[in-house]
Amino acid sequence: MNSKNTYPFNCLFLAGPTGAGKTAIAIQLAKRLNGEVITVDSAQVYRGMNIGTAKPSLEEQDGVRHHLIDVQDVHNPFNVSLFLDHVEKILEDMFARGVFPIFSGGTGLYFQALYEGVAQTPPTQPSVRNRLELLETGDLYRILLQKDPVYAATITANDRHKILRANEILIITQKKVSDFQERVKKGLVATLVPKAYFIYRPRPILYEQLNKRAELMCQTGLLEEVEALLQKGLELNPNAKKAISYQQPLKYLKGEISYEKMLIELQQANRNYAKRQFTWFRRLDYFTQVNLEESSVDSFLEEAISFFTSTPAF
Repeated sequence: MNSKNTYPFNCLFLAGPTGAGKTAIAIQLAKRLNGEVITVDSAQVYRGMNIGTAKPSLEEQDGVRHHLIDVQDVHNPFNVSLFLDHVEKILEDMFARGVFPIFSGGTGLYFQALYEGVAQTPPTQPSVRNRLELLETGDLYRILLQKDPVYAATITANDRHKILRANEILIITQKKVSDFQERVKKGLVATLVPKAYFIYRPRPILYEQLNKRAELMCQTGLLEEVEALLQKGLELNPNAKKAISYQQPLKYLKGEISYEKMLIELQQANRNYAKRQFTWFRRLDYFTQVNLEESSVDSFLEEAISFFTSTPAF
């Protein structure tokens, strides 16, 4: 890493799979770089989704300001467009105060939108979406294969969220998703030039940590958290109720599976999510991959901090 020339980098992206230790590292970076953390997590935005998202408490935030945590009620859907709207306002404030932005999280779609922009697809229409929700995922995917085989080939046959959205776009616009490939960046987001890192530990180590974390979640109130969220409209929001670590407790609370089965599925869901994150970020070649078993956390911190604090060679 060239520690003598930070130009033109003006922010830091810290991504990684769930359970990689991003939060603690982001806090240390923020303290040393006069920064604040902008959370890049599609579930931590929801109020009350704390244990299942491993949301940092005020104590864990250790005096470092975190943005985009607890900004949305659980019954109201959140999406990448809303995320970018929030980021725009946050950046305006941070730049005015001379604060360094540290984007930290694991939602690949949001990081990709920050770096590459987003396709200009139409907003959701509830009347269309509600009709599509009545159909099975397999039927929707078969329609997509016929109507937009190019896009269908880029997603899995069980990715209901993307399949629904693609069919919705077909109905609303009479155009294919693959027709909306041009990405656009706007406002202050378009001025971001990040130094991007994807931190991780080898999968066997990470998976063991995730198994233990799932057990701890259940022991420290995850089921009670889900019960409380149900009272606040969790099931009205398809994105929130399908979030990692929430689907399995929901099934248990409805009597569909045993506690033991719920825990096994919860552990598997977290491992599968981490695997998908590895796959997603491997495609984004602007992220530098950092194995924390080969480069310790302290070594990574010092290298990253040195990169941004050394005198730029203009």
